[in-house]
Amino acid sequence: MAQSAKSEASISGFVRDSENGESMPWVNVLIKNTVLGAATNDVGYYIIQHVAPGDYTLVFTMMGYERHEQSVQVTTDKVVKVDVALKPAVVELEGVVKTAERARFEREVEISTSTLTARQLSTLPMLAEADVFRTLQLLPGVVTRSDFSSQLYVRGGSPDENLILLDGVSVYNPFHLLGLFSTFNTDAIKEVEFMTGGFPAEYGGRLSSVLSITNNEGNAKEFAGSVNISMLSAKATLQGPIPRGSYLISARRTYFDQIFKGTRYDFPYFFYDLQGKINFDLGHDHRLTLSGFYGDDKLDYDLESDDEEDDLAVGIDWLWGNRTTALKWRWLIHPNLYSEVLLTRSNFALNLDLDIISTNAVNLKVENGILDRSIKADLSYFGIAEHGIKFGVSQSWLDFKYAFGISGNQLLDYETSPALFAAYAQDQWQFSNLLSVRLGARLEHYSIGQYTTLSPRLGLKYRLYDNFALKGSFGLYHQFLTTAASDDQNFNFIDLWFPLTEQYQPLNAVHYVGGVEWWLPYDLIFTCEFYHKTMANLLEINEYSDFNNTTDDFFVGDGQATGFEILLKKSTGRFNGWIGYTYSRTQRHINALTFYPKHDRRHNLNLVLNHDLGRSWNLGFVFTCGSGTPYTPVLGKYVRYSWDFHRNEVDDDIYNRMGSKNSQRYPIYHRMDLSLRKRWRLWGLENYPYVQIINVYNRKNIFLYFWDHDTNPSKFITVPMFPILPTIGMEINF
Repeated sequence: MAQSAKSEASISGFVRDSENGESMPWVNVLIKNTVLGAATNDVGYYIIQHVAPGDYTLVFTMMGYERHEQSVQVTTDKVVKVDVALKPAVVELEGVVKTAERARFEREVEISTSTLTARQLSTLPMLAEADVFRTLQLLPGVVTRSDFSSQLYVRGGSPDENLILLDGVSVYNPFHLLGLFSTFNTDAIKEVEFMTGGFPAEYGGRLSSVLSITNNEGNAKEFAGSVNISMLSAKATLQGPIPRGSYLISARRTYFDQIFKGTRYDFPYFFYDLQGKINFDLGHDHRLTLSGFYGDDKLDYDLESDDEEDDLAVGIDWLWGNRTTALKWRWLIHPNLYSEVLLTRSNFALNLDLDIISTNAVNLKVENGILDRSIKADLSYFGIAEHGIKFGVSQSWLDFKYAFGISGNQLLDYETSPALFAAYAQDQWQFSNLLSVRLGARLEHYSIGQYTTLSPRLGLKYRLYDNFALKGSFGLYHQFLTTAASDDQNFNFIDLWFPLTEQYQPLNAVHYVGGVEWWLPYDLIFTCEFYHKTMANLLEINEYSDFNNTTDDFFVGDGQATGFEILLKKSTGRFNGWIGYTYSRTQRHINALTFYPKHDRRHNLNLVLNHDLGRSWNLGFVFTCGSGTPYTPVLGKYVRYSWDFHRNEVDDDIYNRMGSKNSQRYPIYHRMDLSLRKRWRLWGLENYPYVQIINVYNRKNIFLYFWDHDTNPSKFITVPMFPILPTIGMEINF
């Protein structure tokens, strides 16, 4: 006789790493000799439902960890809690245990999603040291405009269209050294999840992508640490247990200003960042997590002319940085109902004080600030068979400040405080053994202009064969913030964010994505995706505006992006990495002009390899090649005459005669990077000395062209990007 539904029970619990207590997502949990099973979620929680009373054996498996079996007795209507800790495997046998990626493939509807681990970030050759954004630039669908910027242009979108989250907190200007490096210290990172399109309803407020960075929770078993000294900075990370919890603290600082302090080569710039995390278990069902990030860039520079006839002197005092704080309460309300409540505070501040002393003294003061205070509540419900339901609400209170003054005259002092409410619901439905559907919607209300938007989202995956799936997604996305950026800018040091005023409709985009995912022998994964994205109400700064809250502040337009991406990757074994190719076509229609923006790179190829050479040697290899990006050519020059009343003479200034906007392209871009790491032990410590070479064959990729009219005749100048750059460093773990 069939067992009644009322007599069925469930088995649930958390899975952690036995060595450090870190939660383990995407562990496979199966009941031996049955078809029942589950996979842990992003915090290591699993639940297996509809288990009839009896004695069973649970099997926990994950690549790189020993297989663990646990006996369990299930009685009528009882919720059985089974928490386990998995031991890392001494020898990793490929193909025996499923990887986390395989668990995602079998159980999740994920479209246009890439996941990077801390190990992948640390072993690739990068400029000076490992960098999250530089690594993401090597993925299909992502374009960078130059070596001098770590900004991300995703599937035709602009950098301000990317939602960047650090432990769930929005970060608005995540860059050091004027955009050259990201602010995120890779030594503290546990996992990076990057969604380049079709992302689900739980995310909103941006048009193009979601970058979610999760920091390590801290070693709950023993004290541990690491020190890393590179050509850029010195870093230290400490972690260890506390009663009923764990902590992690990681700090980084550049050191050239200290080395050359007091010498004739005094270095005027430094940056630092400090981040930490404390976890405290109130019980099996409750956990509190307090996390924070604090970082600043400081430029203090004075210049005096050596020419005795020229009294020019310049002084720059420039400080900018981010502060984020988050308090998360995780509550397992019921084995079928899981909740997270998150209180966050994110603050970006910029203060520039510029003194120019010549014939007349001029003082320029610029201030920009963003304060984001938010509360979010997310709930996951597992009580309906074949459904994974998630819903939540959030409320954000935003404060923006802009101030600009010259020599004591305040030309701009503007403050505004919009509020943004959002609610969403989504359901991942295992419709059949072959078809999975993720259906959701997001409701948002923006206080300025009282705009209310509804954004439907749909994702599909059809398992045509055991190792082959078709997938697709559709979604509508809205954005209520923008930056003061122009496509004509070659340098974009800092993003100045502006909330939309009543005069502008919310930015919106529609994503259409379709593709395949194919698991091949030897742990190879092949994906191919086609995408089309339409964008409306796009804003581009009017550089001639006086910013008095008028409709002339921005030009309004639209655009579209179309392309396809191919990725072949191998994430396990001694030889791993990926090769990715992107074809894309991006077009904008703004201010009565139709043009290809400067990030329209038609073809892009990236080869990323990591090879364990044996005897503790590791080789990293990166090769990137892309077609040229657009620029506006100079067709000629002309002279503009004007009368100088002070000198009583005519000025004859030379100006460029410009061609059609972005009508020509730079030459093809290509570059090869190498890194070599060695693991060895000294005095009981693990040491990893490394050497990296950026642009191995010294390719002179073009950054920009310009005409120097101070010479006669005028001279055509070519400005290259990075030359060959060797760097060294050392990492020590204890």
